[in-house]
Amino acid sequence: MLLQRVLTAFVLLFVLLAAVFYLPLQLFSLFIALVISVSVWEWSALAGIKNTAGRVAYVIFMLGCLWVTLHVPIPVEIYFIVGLVFWVAAYFFIYAYRGQQSGTAYTLLLMLVGLPLFVPGWMAFVWLREQQYFAFHVLSVFAVVAAADTGAYFAGRALGRYKLAVNVSPNKTWEGFCGGMLASSLIFTVTSFLFVNRIAEISVTRWLLLVGCAMLIAAFSVVGDLFESMIKRYRDVKDSGAILPGHGGILDRIDGLTAAAPVYALLLVLLAPRFAA
Repeated sequence: MLLQRVLTAFVLLFVLLAAVFYLPLQLFSLFIALVISVSVWEWSALAGIKNTAGRVAYVIFMLGCLWVTLHVPIPVEIYFIVGLVFWVAAYFFIYAYRGQQSGTAYTLLLMLVGLPLFVPGWMAFVWLREQQYFAFHVLSVFAVVAAADTGAYFAGRALGRYKLAVNVSPNKTWEGFCGGMLASSLIFTVTSFLFVNRIAEISVTRWLLLVGCAMLIAAFSVVGDLFESMIKRYRDVKDSGAILPGHGGILDRIDGLTAAAPVYALLLVLLAPRFAA
C-alpha cells in the first residue's frame, strides 16, 4: 500500500509539473477544469445524488458555472472573497459537528455548497496562471498545502496528544497542526528565497509577513481537509473515490487546495503592490 501510494504521488507530481511548465493558459485552464469535473463527480455522490443521470447533470451544471465565470465581468477578487467567507463559515460547521449519520435532507444544500467549494479555487488557479511568475505562485500553493499535510502527519505521530477535531478526523491533533504550520512556513520561506532575485528585495519585516501568509494559507488548507472529512463521515464513507491507487479520489487530494488557493490569490492581490514598492 505504501509503495502504491508513493508511486501515485510521483505520477501526480509529474503531471502537475508538466501542466505548470508546458501547458499554455487555455490548456492549463482546461486541465484544471478536468480535475474539478472529476472532483465534482465525486462530490455529487457525497452530496447524496443517487443516480448516474443526476450526477452527470450536476457535473455539466458545475462546468457551465466555471465557463460563465470566464465570461462575466466580475472582479476576480469577489470570487476570492467568497471563497474566504465560505471557508471561514465551514470552520464553524466543522466545530459544531457532533457525528450525525447519513441522511438525505441536506442533499440540495450540499449540491449548492459545490459552488463556493469549487468555483473560487478554479478562478484562483486560472488567475494565478495569468500572472507573470505563475510557476512560482502555482507551485507555492501546492508546496504550502503539501508541507502542511506532511508536517502535520509526522508531528502528529511523534507528539500528537490533543485532538484537533475528534468528531470529524480523530487522528488529527493540535501538535500535528502546529507541525504543519511550521513546515509550511519553512517551505514557503525557502522557495521565496530561491526566487527572491526574480521578485523583489525582501526585508525582515516582509519575510515575517510571508511567514504569516504561509501559516494562514496552510490553516485554510486544513479547514478544507477537515470539511471534506466531515462530509465523508456524515455519509459514512472512507474516500471520495477510488481513481488514485493508495490515495482514494481526486477530491481527497485537492480538498486542501480548494480552500488554500483562493486565500493565496487574495493575499497576492492585497500584498503584491506592497512587495513591488
